[in-house]
Amino acid sequence: MVEREDSHPDDRSARALRSFLAVLWSMAVDEDSYTDGYPSWLEPELKSRRQDSAPAGPGASALQRVLGCGVDPDDLTDLVREMQHEVLYNVCQLIDDPGLLGIGMDHEGSRPPEFRWELVAVRDEEPTGRVPVHGLHSSLDELDPSGRHGEPRGRPIPARLPGQPLHARLAVAHARAGDRIRAIATWRKATGATVTEAKAAIDLLLDRAGVEPGSAPGAHSE
Repeated sequence: MVEREDSHPDDRSARALRSFLAVLWSMAVDEDSYTDGYPSWLEPELKSRRQDSAPAGPGASALQRVLGCGVDPDDLTDLVREMQHEVLYNVCQLIDDPGLLGIGMDHEGSRPPEFRWELVAVRDEEPTGRVPVHGLHSSLDELDPSGRHGEPRGRPIPARLPGQPLHARLAVAHARAGDRIRAIATWRKATGATVTEAKAAIDLLLDRAGVEPGSAPGAHSE
């Protein structure tokens, strides 16, 4: 009988780990999703402001006041995502080992936690095939969909080029900002390409995005 590809417990545990962390990351704001030039996660608040209607709640009201002060929406996205990343990482530590958060440490007068937690993957078609999942906090950043391993995106913001790797999006952003030298250096560091190869690749992406290689349009000119 041929065994299933993922029949080994370690293989199933690794798959379950990746699946769980992918779901966690999907709960963070999508940096690359924009609606009418603004981050899509802000759309409900922006829509109610445009329609001059009351915001949905205190959080929405606070967002409208912040946006009304002229704060860059991309800065809000960066702040929210950084806080979300911290929460996700702490949850992963809590499941892996509460001691990583200082919970139940052997301090004078402290008591051990009443409960400990563990993540177990279960398949509906395999009721007895429970697989423990470990190493959440140490793997979270490896599966960061942005490719930055949990680090903030910095400036300039990588260009919104679906399907392109981070180095390409960042190189195009530098080029759009008028910093061709840094754009080429970014590409070469990631790929090992020559200067000529890097320049040609960047120009091709700029051309596909409808931007002249020598121009430097604004950040939202996609």
